[in-house]
Amino acid sequence: MEPALLDSRLAIVGPGRAARALARSWILAGGRLGQVVARAAEAAKEAVARVGGGQAAILGSADFDCDILVLGVPDDAIRTVSAALAPRVSCHVAFHLSGALPARELEPLSAKGAALGSLHPVRPFSGAPDELWEGTFVAIEGDPDAVDLGERIARALRAHGHRVAEEAKPLYHAAATLAAAGALATVSLAARIWAQIGIPEEVARASLADLSARATAAAASRSFEESFTGAIARRDVGTVRAHRSALQGLPEALAAYRTMARETLERTRGRGKEDEIRAAVETDER
Repeated sequence: MEPALLDSRLAIVGPGRAARALARSWILAGGRLGQVVARAAEAAKEAVARVGGGQAAILGSADFDCDILVLGVPDDAIRTVSAALAPRVSCHVAFHLSGALPARELEPLSAKGAALGSLHPVRPFSGAPDELWEGTFVAIEGDPDAVDLGERIARALRAHGHRVAEEAKPLYHAAATLAAAGALATVSLAARIWAQIGIPEEVARASLADLSARATAAAASRSFEESFTGAIARRDVGTVRAHRSALQGLPEALAAYRTMARETLERTRGRGKEDEIRAAVETDER
């Protein structure tokens, strides 16, 4: 499994949740982990203990060479940290983990000849000690050499690497945010509605999160047309009218319901009653 690649020295700067999962995956695949760099010594030592390898180092005093450098810092800090590292760190290829920003945010590191790239794993990381990149969609962008290496890294970690053009990254990341934070925000909104009818939030949160997870999980193995369920997919016009009426005094929830209804209709075309459902959803009561 990529023996030459795994002989490369990989260093992590900014050992957040995604970067720790990457480091853990790298070690598990047989890779060599070098420096694990954080702003504070304790944070670096803790990260080394959590991933099971590497040498702890402090950002302000780190001087080292590596083959692959990965920045796991927040998006707004990528260019600043790159500039701070550039005089002190040498690498062949540098990656950041942002889904929205281009690889050229690492530009200060190109002065010593580093190819620049980005790797973005599409999954939420909780910080659990067993989290890996295995099975994860990874968006890869950047210089040709970095993109080629990024694809090899994804294969070595048993992830699914896909090239994304620089200009497409903001739209790609916005869509991923809709799928993740959007789904969570919808559950949160639904839980607030349940709270209005007396269902405790902790009960609502657990039940609705489970409902959402089960509903969305269907799309992992079936088409969207097959996965959609509920009153709109079944074309239960009377039920949809009742939903709209109940949500009339909750404009945010009604707007979310209408967006959901339009997408459901788009994905379940040909089942009939489309115009009736559309009218039931879109018509405001007077």
